[in-house]
Amino acid sequence: MTKRTAAGLWVIILCLVAGVPPCADAQTAGDDLSLQRAITLTLQHYPSLKAKQTLSRAGIAHTTDVSHNWWPSVKLVEEATIGTDNGIYGSYFPLSTIPSTSGGIRGANRNDLMSGNIALAQVQWEVYNFGAYRTQKEEAMQQQKVLNLDADITANDLTVAVVRDYLGLLQYRSLMKIQEDNIDRTRSVQRAVTAIVLHGLKPGVDSSIAAAELSKTRLNYLDIQNNYNSVRLHLGILTGLDTSTIRPDTLYNNGLLSLLAGLVDTAVVAKEHPVLLYYNGLLQQQQKHEEVIRRAALPKISLLASGWTRGSSGQFNDIYNKNLWSGLGYSRYNYLAGLALTYNLADIGHTRDKVREQHLRTRAAAEQLETTQTVLDNQLQQARLNISTALDKLREMPAQLNAARAAALQKMALYKGGLTNIIEVTNALYLLNRAETDLIQTRNAAWQALFTQAFTANNIQELVQQLEVARRQ
Repeated sequence: MTKRTAAGLWVIILCLVAGVPPCADAQTAGDDLSLQRAITLTLQHYPSLKAKQTLSRAGIAHTTDVSHNWWPSVKLVEEATIGTDNGIYGSYFPLSTIPSTSGGIRGANRNDLMSGNIALAQVQWEVYNFGAYRTQKEEAMQQQKVLNLDADITANDLTVAVVRDYLGLLQYRSLMKIQEDNIDRTRSVQRAVTAIVLHGLKPGVDSSIAAAELSKTRLNYLDIQNNYNSVRLHLGILTGLDTSTIRPDTLYNNGLLSLLAGLVDTAVVAKEHPVLLYYNGLLQQQQKHEEVIRRAALPKISLLASGWTRGSSGQFNDIYNKNLWSGLGYSRYNYLAGLALTYNLADIGHTRDKVREQHLRTRAAAEQLETTQTVLDNQLQQARLNISTALDKLREMPAQLNAARAAALQKMALYKGGLTNIIEVTNALYLLNRAETDLIQTRNAAWQALFTQAFTANNIQELVQQLEVARRQ
């Protein structure tokens, strides 16, 4: 029984003891994490996407709030007061908290108190404002769409981040395997060199050189392992998985060459690309806000209605009732209704300034949309070029790799026969390691180009599903 099998059995036993189905949703150490599952877990788990989705729901609430702007203002007031009643001729602006005095005008002040009571119902309804309500609601709806598109961009960015990390894991894991093989080869060379040196057939410096080369290969392995663990840690943060359980599925590499060879070069930048939709949404939002500013400066037609009733402890003939409670009843009532047209002429110039500023913001949004389209077009063209180059290199790689392997074997045989030196052997091993590394890096460049093209064409999920089907075959 291998260690991996034993670990799997222990997991199953623990799951049964805990009363849960074995491997229901967790990934065991023996499983390879598929790219599709990594993307799904990230979109379900990562907090930033949840935050953007919550903001999108807040946008819906804001739209509902703005759609209620047309509701009239209805105020109910009940006020009971006690104070003096000394009036004087003259007018004033009712600024700040200046109290209002209504009553008789006499030659001298009186300190007698008077109680009063007033109840008021007032309605003010802006019944028509030349489309201002409509434009405000349209702007709110557009803001809501932008928030939805922002959430879509975040989901798309997270997908790209998962793909980037996953490809990094594939690359570093393959490089680790190459370095393990290189360590084994270098260790074999060191043992052979040491045996030859001990028999006095080669100088002692050869064994030192072989030992140094072995140490260097181990150091290279540690650097690659550190990069692998760093990427795995980041992918663990994205997916919410335990970092120790994350291991990429190398079966994806098996069908890479056939995938590149069968690729039809018809991809174009998708008009429905999330980034383009987002910046187009921002442009429309700026245009809506520009219209809101224009409409806000137009005249407003309001319906006004008010009714109020009053009571006072004072009498019409300037007699002050000593019973202040008598002022808490109602003795007079009034009502008032009207239709008002308001237009702030002084706001015309200010509105013109606001429109000019907003127009520049709108133009900046249009330029940002154009820039984004240009960047995506450039990414697509570069991806096509990289795919073509990677395909040619992958077809040529076997020749380089076979030649490097043959050279390494020949150099070692010549060294054992005393026909070459240790430097030539180490150079041959380096060339072999370089050829293997070039293969891994070319594969990674091919994957990067494939997913870049899929990103610009907005079909990453289709490519991932295609890979999953090929992996199961």
